[in-house]
Amino acid sequence: MRQMAQLVLTAVGNDRPGLIGELTKLFREHGVSVADSRMVNLRGLFAWLSLVEGEAAALAAVREALPRVAAGLGLALSMHDHDSAPTRVASVPYKLRTYSMDRPGIVHALASTLARHGVNIESLDTRAGSAPFDGTPLFTLEARLSVPSALSLAALRDDVRATADSLNCDFDLERA
Repeated sequence: MRQMAQLVLTAVGNDRPGLIGELTKLFREHGVSVADSRMVNLRGLFAWLSLVEGEAAALAAVREALPRVAAGLGLALSMHDHDSAPTRVASVPYKLRTYSMDRPGIVHALASTLARHGVNIESLDTRAGSAPFDGTPLFTLEARLSVPSALSLAALRDDVRATADSLNCDFDLERA
């Protein structure tokens, strides 16, 4: 089986219907596949992160043509070759959710706590909004984590609890 070449793409610009279709049309034309991707509308701003893969010649053609396509769509584009698999540590998937009044520093404090334990954040979603009944600024965080198998879950939970308490956050940490 032949190894596929990979390219990481990011695209950012004003959101509108059809952007993903227009971007991926070029991939289809060259036989390039979207392997992994995340797209979000951030209050009217389109943001897309994608790992695409295909034959090296096909990716070269996409790399050459995609900047023109993105510019025509009003998108800022960046491309990065991806040529090595990351080193994996034996880990267990967990999900962390927090709920609190919105204030600066929540993501940093929680991410720093997780990093001290060697926990990798695989995905992170946050949302600032209003609480349903009183309109209080509400911040929610949901993260998918890779917790090293050798790590004491009790120690991690205690440290996350201490951080959450210092931020006045409620949290749930559970196996995914």
